[in-house]
Amino acid sequence: MLMRITLKQLSIFKAIHHCGQISKAAKELHMSVPAVSMALRDLEDSLGSRLFERSSTGLTINDNGAVILPYANEMLSKSMELEHVFAQGNNIRGSIKVGCSKTAGNYVLSRKIPLFKMQHPSVDIKLVINNSLCIEQMVAEKELDLGFVDAKPGLKNLSHEPWLKDRLCIVTGCDNPLVTEVITSELLSQQLWVMDETISVSRFRNTQLLKSANITIFQELSMNTMGAIKRALGTGFGVSVLPLLAVEEEIVRGELVELELNHWDYSRHYWAIYRNDEPLTRLTREFLDFSLPKTVQ
Repeated sequence: MLMRITLKQLSIFKAIHHCGQISKAAKELHMSVPAVSMALRDLEDSLGSRLFERSSTGLTINDNGAVILPYANEMLSKSMELEHVFAQGNNIRGSIKVGCSKTAGNYVLSRKIPLFKMQHPSVDIKLVINNSLCIEQMVAEKELDLGFVDAKPGLKNLSHEPWLKDRLCIVTGCDNPLVTEVITSELLSQQLWVMDETISVSRFRNTQLLKSANITIFQELSMNTMGAIKRALGTGFGVSVLPLLAVEEEIVRGELVELELNHWDYSRHYWAIYRNDEPLTRLTREFLDFSLPKTVQ
């Protein structure tokens, strides 16, 4: 039997998955509820399978829908890219969706992307910033064309290559009395530590590094953004472990100070990740090459 699946049906399927309700998807797509319901029914009839589980609270994607989702993401992405190829007249054109972990996304790619856009005005770029595990999953499921993460990917359908090297620093505010002290593990154990409250690979890694340096955290403040942590340190109270990428400007301006502890010398590596079941497009490779190398020593 010949299946006739349209891009419109896939777009509606994706909107329903995102919204969890047909009425909300219809509002997002500026369509009527009956039209959205009919499109979903036609898609399910064409595939011979239900794609969502119905409940009193809405729709939840099922195993069949999870199989369709990466194909829908890819087909919709390719259709947009094809439109841009013929709509623009530049040598490099199209659209690319890039994902990045928080530190490198906020402090590296957010500055690189405008420069790439100025060189290639016919390219549309979307940047998604999230934790590394989320970015890895989105690349694997074809929601993103390229990802930059702070750990090698664990999913088998992803390839990786070195992208960036950063250094982890113990930092405090310039008015903290610690800046004039000889720093030891015992002294640092007595301090108030301002830590990222997010459950992430980075937090776990930092905690393990402090333990390996014989530093015990007895007093802790938790905050959920890097900016909040830096502003807290700026009061002159507390210490933290932060990547140099995130604090380099404040250290140069004298607002934050890096504390020197014997044998503390830890680097963090970032990796570019992409799917290994298909070659990189010219645009994706151009963007990856443009972002390399940027090493923080």
